[in-house]
Formats: sequence, C-alpha cells, structure tokens
Amino acid sequence: FELLSDQEIDMQQVIDNDLFTTDFMLDDLQKSLNATEMARRKFRDIAIISGLVFTGYPNKGIKMKHLQSNSQLLFEVFRDYEPENLLFQQAFIETFQHQLEEGRLRLSLERIAEQQIVWKACEKATPFAFPLITDRLSRERLSSEKLADRIKRMTAILMKK
Repeated sequence: FELLSDQEIDMQQVIDNDLFTTDFMLDDLQKSLNATEMARRKFRDIAIISGLVFTGYPNKGIKMKHLQSNSQLLFEVFRDYEPENLLFQQAFIETFQHQLEEGRLRLSLERIAEQQIVWKACEKATPFAFPLITDRLSRERLSSEKLADRIKRMTAILMKK
C-alpha cells in the first residue's frame, strides 16, 4: 500500500506499536469499514430466511424495496434495543467471515507479526512502487500531461538510475 503524508512519519514507532496484532482486529474492522451497513444488507437475507420478514404469498410476492425497509427497521430495533439477538449478531458474523474473510486476514496478520519487518526509506521509486504510483496518477488530474506520457517519462528516469 502507499502511505502519503505531508509530515515525516516515524515508522519504527508505528511498527513498535503492534501494528500487525490481531488483538483489536474486529474492533478495528468495525471502525474502519462501514461494517454496520454491510451487516444491514446481510441481515435482509437472514430476516427473510428466518421468517422475520413476510415475503408474500405464492405468486404474489412483496416488492424488494418493502422487504428492504422492513428488514432495515428490524435491524435498527435490534441494534438499539437488543444487540445480543442471535440473528443480529449472525449478520455481523457472516459479514466478517464471508465478505471480509476475517479468518484469512487474521492468519495473514499473525504470519506478518512473526516475521522480521525491514523498513527502508527509498530515495526514489522502486519497481514494486510503480503500480501504486501509476494508480495514484491515473486518479489525479493536477497536470495537463497525459498519463501515458507521464508513465513513459517515469520509466525512463527509473531505467537511467
């Protein structure tokens, strides 16, 4: 990933601060992602399967927007008044396990935590940084120079050094 800042970052302090620990992983995921919205969408399916939401009679179903609003209302009620409800918790569990692949993320963080981390400050862009830089440049529109021309120029500079 690419980390940009207008101030110097003490990476040793960041690494020493248990950056790759799994202790607070679920809490960090909930705060950094819109996990509640993802769980709300998952809850719609759970509410339909469990029978909390009436889907209509055979050959006369209820419109999807009505199912959505009914399940959202139930989700908000559970969130505010009964957060220990098993169906409500199931929405978050499925969100973390299936959509965010929490298990794979946990294993990756544990593997990274066991390895030695080597931080090197580079004076110029490295070959591994090139895809990140071109991705950032494709989103920026600060220059009138075409993206292909900028990439060619950067490649030429990297090849010289």
